[in-house]
Amino acid sequence: MVEECRLFSDFSPIEKGALSAVLTPVFFDEGELLFDEFQEADSIYFIMEGVIGLYRSDNFGRWTKVAAVYGGAPLGECAFFLKKPHSLRAVAEKPVKALKLTKNGAERLKRETPEVYAKLVEKLVAIMAERLKSEDAKFSQICGFFSVPGGNRWRR
Repeated sequence: MVEECRLFSDFSPIEKGALSAVLTPVFFDEGELLFDEFQEADSIYFIMEGVIGLYRSDNFGRWTKVAAVYGGAPLGECAFFLKKPHSLRAVAEKPVKALKLTKNGAERLKRETPEVYAKLVEKLVAIMAERLKSEDAKFSQICGFFSVPGGNRWRR
């Protein structure tokens, strides 16, 4: 399945082989929980197909959808690398096909093929940086900030 995952399209056949040794195919039906809020983050999911809704609870036990993740994206990587519990609930909204990297798998990849591990981490960092940059742009719009042409300063 690593061959089918577009997240790994720029990996060589040898690198994909190393990933295949540590990634486990997983499938979730509609309505099935991938992970829950406050649950230990013991895996990263590489979503190949499907839609996952991300939900946050409030003090009254109500759940609010805050985002959706589609095929072609990683899921759970922030909590995984921070070694913190998940801050959201992830629920399959359409059937999901994914690859799962566990802590043991990541350690094995780091130990046996450190160059593939480094390439994978670089890819994940780039994705997380893009997400952060996107959220930063949204925040600046919400707060009424705008960029001054010709300058890199922000004004209200």
